[in-house]
Amino acid sequence: ELAGRLQAYKQSAIYARVDGYINNWYFDIGDKVVQGDILAELDTPELDAQLLAAIADSKRSQAELELAESTVKRWRNLVKTKAVSEQDLAQRESEYRAAQAQLESATARVRQLEIQKSMALVKAPFDGIITARNKDTGDLINAGSDNSEPLFRLATTGQLRLNVFVPQKSAQHVTVGSKASVTVPDYPNKTYDAEVARTNTVVDPQSGTMMVQIIINNQSGELLSGAYANVLLPLSSNSAMVTVPSSALIFNADGLSLAIVEVTDGESASVQIQPVEIARDLGRTVEIIQGIGEHQMIIANPPDGIQNGDRVRVVNSAKDS
Repeated sequence: ELAGRLQAYKQSAIYARVDGYINNWYFDIGDKVVQGDILAELDTPELDAQLLAAIADSKRSQAELELAESTVKRWRNLVKTKAVSEQDLAQRESEYRAAQAQLESATARVRQLEIQKSMALVKAPFDGIITARNKDTGDLINAGSDNSEPLFRLATTGQLRLNVFVPQKSAQHVTVGSKASVTVPDYPNKTYDAEVARTNTVVDPQSGTMMVQIIINNQSGELLSGAYANVLLPLSSNSAMVTVPSSALIFNADGLSLAIVEVTDGESASVQIQPVEIARDLGRTVEIIQGIGEHQMIIANPPDGIQNGDRVRVVNSAKDS
């Protein structure tokens, strides 16, 4: 059994992409939205002024192009009568092409600002539930600031993700599509069906575990994103995992070891320093993958300098397993 935190299958921080002021917002926390819904509307006075100026520039460029076109036509007729030179006509044709390019540039600028203006309507990128609303009507929005706060947070909770860390000895037995069972403290007598969606296919050298992502169907909405959950994976393994107190570990130049107690006669026993391999560090306890048997006794707090063959007296025969 492994533990983790439930996460929304899809979640996003929604930012404004243009500067302005919140003119109105239409959804609050807990509201369900569908893709394309308008979450908020921004008032963008500076952008509006830029757009009006760009439209005026475009109209001026259009007028200049029409004048240049008329001039070229007139000069072409004059060339035929030898009233002007070919060089003069070439100059007017160059001015006409420059007017065409200027109009294209002005038109592109208008399109760019119109696109930015459309971003004043903040829309939902996917279906989900609003989990946070951080701005109110009248708030100033600075879209280019590194410290800007998202307007909303949106999450899809019809499916939930659960990332758990499987010990190395069991990692090879986890396959995509494997079934799993999930329980939460809120409903201790209820089990939720889940499935392995993916793994990161590597073992972390420090923790000795592989990350596995579980997907849980949550159409009922009973499970809450961020809640603690346990997952049971039907893993097969050739050897049992042994859990021991972290205080029992001996750190030396040879690596990690445990002080195994071998009872020889009654309460008389000797110490055997046994190298071990950790599968997972759980904080106060560790899971041992190799080096100790399930029913062997250990010293929970071995003193410094303990060595092979040291004699000890057994005062508690309880076995760690």
